[in-house]
Amino acid sequence: MIRMVEGLRWAREINRPNCIPIGKATRGPKAQGVRYERQVAFSIGDARNGVWFEFEDENGRGYCQVDLMWQHGGAVVVGECKYTWTPDAMTKLLGLYVPVVRRAYNKHVVPLVICKVLTPECRRLYVAGDLDEAVYWAAAGRPVVYHFLGTMAAKTSLRSRARVARR
Repeated sequence: MIRMVEGLRWAREINRPNCIPIGKATRGPKAQGVRYERQVAFSIGDARNGVWFEFEDENGRGYCQVDLMWQHGGAVVVGECKYTWTPDAMTKLLGLYVPVVRRAYNKHVVPLVICKVLTPECRRLYVAGDLDEAVYWAAAGRPVVYHFLGTMAAKTSLRSRARVARR
């Protein structure tokens, strides 16, 4: 279930709250998604991933963790990473992350879904293979999916070469 913000009173960036357990995804789809999120953050360069926020709305106090966030001009881009596209990503962005980040920083917030695997359901959205193009259209108010296909092959081969060199 996705918490939607209603009547947001305040929001602020915080360190991970002690009441939230640290998850450990080492195998399976969740681990694949975490690796993909890190890969996207690395490719963007100045993106911060896993930023926590505390907020209060009509439902009381809450916490949320934004997948990716970076400055773009005078705006803040908030990225929701999904290995495989799902409609919940845009719902979560627009109903939770965008209002919270907007209130915390008092800046324009650009929502962007970033995914590797597209499904037939995302045909109604604009799909961009270029980050600048994706941010441009998202800032203009168009629902956008940034189709990021980057791989970790280069890093893996460098690690493999280092192991071989040590032998």
